[in-house]
Amino acid sequence: MVFALLLQSKPEKSVSQRPEKVWKVDTINVDFQTISPEIILYGRVETPRKSSLKSALVADVTAVNVLEGDTVKKGQLLVELDEADAVLLLEQRKAELNEINALIDNEAQRYSRDKGLLKQQKDLLVLAEKAVTRSQKLEQTKLLSQASLDDAIAAKQQQILALKRLEFDIAEHSSRLAQIQARKNQSESLLKQAELDLQRTKIVAPFDGRISALNVFTGDRLRNGDSILSIYDINNLEVRAQIPGRYIEQVRTMMEQGLNLKATSQDTSNAFTVVLKRLSGEVQLDSGGLDGLFRFDDNQTPPVLGSFVALKLSLSAQDDVVAIPSNALYGLNHVYIIEQGYMKAVDIQRVGEFENHQGEKKLLIRSESLQNGDVLVSTQLPNAITGLRVEALSE
Repeated sequence: MVFALLLQSKPEKSVSQRPEKVWKVDTINVDFQTISPEIILYGRVETPRKSSLKSALVADVTAVNVLEGDTVKKGQLLVELDEADAVLLLEQRKAELNEINALIDNEAQRYSRDKGLLKQQKDLLVLAEKAVTRSQKLEQTKLLSQASLDDAIAAKQQQILALKRLEFDIAEHSSRLAQIQARKNQSESLLKQAELDLQRTKIVAPFDGRISALNVFTGDRLRNGDSILSIYDINNLEVRAQIPGRYIEQVRTMMEQGLNLKATSQDTSNAFTVVLKRLSGEVQLDSGGLDGLFRFDDNQTPPVLGSFVALKLSLSAQDDVVAIPSNALYGLNHVYIIEQGYMKAVDIQRVGEFENHQGEKKLLIRSESLQNGDVLVSTQLPNAITGLRVEALSE
């Protein structure tokens, strides 16, 4: 009885409930707007017109008139080579051509002479034939010996051979002249080649450009094919920058519509504007987009070839987008809204970036699950999850 009394009279334990932890977060309100997204691109300055000038003959370098980095004009003399060997070869080719021209004149005179002799040879043949006829009559009357008749016949045959030889020489004139003419054509080609080699001793700029590399100095001995210098066209510089894959279709559509896609440099010390002219024809390996080729506007001083540049490209205006700070984005494609004090994940689509008038960079997103006036969490929580209890700092 005593034990039962003590058991009934023991004090009761009070159960204390632990309050749920509440995370304090910054928030923003969903406000749908129409904004032109901006994307930041990174690329390098390059050019489709870059030439490597090489030696076309064996010669010594006699003068170098430029240095690496110099800006030159089209036709400007850059490097001079020793022209002594080229001059000697040119004189030799001229002498060969003069000799062939003399052969052509000689052939013309020979042809003219042969044509003049042809009638005389025919007349002599007629006389020889008459002499044979007379000798035959006299031989029949026993007034001429057989030996004299044989001499007349031999003289006739010799005259026939001389006439045939002359006719053959006249008929062969066209083939002989063609052979000499072929030699003349070859000699003229060699002469032009020699003149070209002489011109190649003067290395000139093929276009307005800048010297990017200089590989020779005065006194160097160059062989055929040795590199002299490299030059690129300063009026055809481009920026190759990769456009992320999620923007490619939008960029293609704008280009097909004839819209001007301009990008501005992010370097305040060297501000410039470029225009998207075309897209690359292939996707580079292990890349997440397609290269865009931007051309510099006129009357600008472009960066040096190979420079790394950052560009801000403006796209067409997008409706029903929300500008959020980067802290409000979790992962790659979702944000959190607050519903009755708890966090809830919402999938979104990234549209681009945007810089407001205060210079603050914002992300532009779009989602059918967002409503105008929804409250977004703009604080990065390491343990963010749907159902986490939060409270806005503004409250």
